[in-house]
Parts: sequence; C-alpha cells; structure tokens
Amino acid sequence: MSTEMQKDIVCPQCGRVQKLEMTVSVNSEENPEIRRDILREGIFDWECLSCGYTAQMAYPLLYHDPKHGFMVALRPSPSVGKAEAVPAVRGLRLRSVKSPQELKEKILIFEAGLDDVAVELVKNAITTVIHKSFSGALHAFFCAMDGEEMRFAIFVRGRTEPVYQTTQASVYRQSQEVLRALDYRDPDEFIVVNAKLAEQLLEEYKSM
Repeated sequence: MSTEMQKDIVCPQCGRVQKLEMTVSVNSEENPEIRRDILREGIFDWECLSCGYTAQMAYPLLYHDPKHGFMVALRPSPSVGKAEAVPAVRGLRLRSVKSPQELKEKILIFEAGLDDVAVELVKNAITTVIHKSFSGALHAFFCAMDGEEMRFAIFVRGRTEPVYQTTQASVYRQSQEVLRALDYRDPDEFIVVNAKLAEQLLEEYKSM
C-alpha cells in the first residue's frame, strides 16, 4: 500500500498557505493508479486553490516494484520535504534518481526487462553520434523496446520538443558484453546509474 503525508506549502504567486498531499511510498502492485500517474508525469502536478497557479512539486518518493524486482528512491534537490534514509533491500535493483522524469525512465527500463546500466551505455553511443547534428547539451531518455528496436527521446538544450531516435537491440547486447567484460555487478545499496557512470565504465573498458 502507499504511504501518504501532508505538508504546508506557500503559493509563490499569491502567498496562500495550502496543504500539499504527498505520496511518499508506493508499491506498484498495490497502487497501479499511482504508477499510471507517474508514467503520465502528473503525480507531482500542483495547483493553487486560490489563484490557479500551477507547478510541479517534486518531493522524495520511494517506488517499489516487487514483480520486476526493483526499488527507486526519488530524491529531488531542491525538493519539497526532506529525503529520509532508505534501508537497502537485498535481491532488488536499487536506484536513486533526482527527477520525476528519471523515475519514469527507470520504471520503463525495468518493466521492459532491461539492465539500466547497459541502457546508459546505449544512450552514450546515441548521443555521441547525434551530437554532431545539434548544438547544446543532450539528454536522452529511454521510451520503449519494440522487438529489435529501442526508442529514445533526446532533449536538446534550447528546444522545447524532443528528438526521437531509434537504435537496434544489437547495440544493447554489445553494451551487455562490455559489462560482462568488466565483470560489473550492482552493489547492495542505492546507486545512481546515469550518463556519468556510463562514461566511467567506458573509460575502464578502453583501458583494459
């Protein structure tokens, strides 16, 4: 079941103090409706009852999926509320993310039966190639696995709409081979798996 709490929040536009309803712990099997809200990117939407001001109020949230064997701790910074220490659970893939978009991506990756570390290596390969066509920073998000194709949304600084890119699943399998060569294993603690980790692993692989 989910765990909820309330926090007073001041509207930045009109100054009215209101209650923010926060779902701080979610079990995806017991709360499928909250899972849907996360994937629709609507769970953190907030609207002032006085003036109608809207904003995304991201706060610490622990997402547990027993079926697919993972747990993700959302720890936004700056955030509404304070992130509590979360004990590691053996036998689960444990991840820590900073944004609702990263939380959504982890859910999509693990539900697709993929390794997010290998996916980060794929994203590194994609952004390295398409960076030649765009100026500005690139941030890739996994969208879906369709047969032998992987689909990604690439956000480019200065553009409001993402660029969608597909790549063959063979690139993912090559990334898995890189991890096997490195004998990479997840530690029994919450870790950040992102572009920085992918770069570190690729440097280790090149130096072998």
